[in-house]
Amino acid sequence: MLLKIIIFLTSLLFSLVSFEFFLENSPFEYGITPVEYDSQIGMWHKKGFEGYAIKECYKTKYKFNKEGLPSSIYKHNPAKENVAILGDSYIEGIMVKNENIIHNSLAKEFNNKYNFMNYGLSGSSPVQQFIILKDKINLKNTKYVIQFINLEGDLLDVDSKNLNSLARPKVYVEFDSMDKYKINPPRAKTLYDNIGDFLGDYQIYTFIKKSIYYFKESISIKKEQKTDKEEGKKDLSKNWLYLKGSIYQSNKLIKLMNPAAQYKIVINSNKNNNKLKLGGFLLEEGIQYIYLDDVLKKFKINLGGFSCDSHWNNSAHKDIAKVIKKIQFIN
Repeated sequence: MLLKIIIFLTSLLFSLVSFEFFLENSPFEYGITPVEYDSQIGMWHKKGFEGYAIKECYKTKYKFNKEGLPSSIYKHNPAKENVAILGDSYIEGIMVKNENIIHNSLAKEFNNKYNFMNYGLSGSSPVQQFIILKDKINLKNTKYVIQFINLEGDLLDVDSKNLNSLARPKVYVEFDSMDKYKINPPRAKTLYDNIGDFLGDYQIYTFIKKSIYYFKESISIKKEQKTDKEEGKKDLSKNWLYLKGSIYQSNKLIKLMNPAAQYKIVINSNKNNNKLKLGGFLLEEGIQYIYLDDVLKKFKINLGGFSCDSHWNNSAHKDIAKVIKKIQFIN
């Protein structure tokens, strides 16, 4: 019996090693996960790490510095003021060539006037970004905090009920009001997280997760297909409170830590009612903002995206940086 167990385990190990070798040297290459467990956020970029973002329409090398931020093309200069950029995977931009990601495109537009630092994180919403601002960003030498909000997606992501059971753990903030909130830290590191961090250095991890996601999505589609009309009836009052509360507390924190710093928001949305609702709130709070689509229309710019997903491509990041410079959103 013991011999059979040893043979089985040996065969399993050999199969996994062989399949990993196959993935690394075949058209089915997936790349490895760019994140690992983080006690503050739940997940954060691997520090001092390089890898490839791989999909059907791109294979792009990405780099993270010793702080786990997308690398800058210019060396950090402590004598210069910082511009901290917050956002989700659109801002993180690992599928974009490093020199073109928004922080580097802005650095080129402004002739390296500031240290542009990219705190974008895939899968994050303004709730997690508030904690990133609180725990990972040094506001003392920060001139601007620029936050990109993908409004319709972020409205859903601020609520922990929408967290996929297979996703990495995340910190969440629950708001009773703008001023009263509770931080729910990410769970303590579990065996599942340790296994994820270990397998995360191999392509088989991404393959397994993609396979499970695909399987679950197929079942979900068969079980329930909501119409646009049904979605429109969904009560998002709590989501709006969480979104506004995150922005309100971020603004409050910035003013407390550095009254000279300026907090500005770029709203990306295709729903006019949502835009006006968030814009009205920001106006009341004295937070400067722009509607990205409206500004781009003025300059007759259509943002480019990758054909295999919705993320902004290289030209889109460069176009956004040019527009921000032209309208003097950053001086």
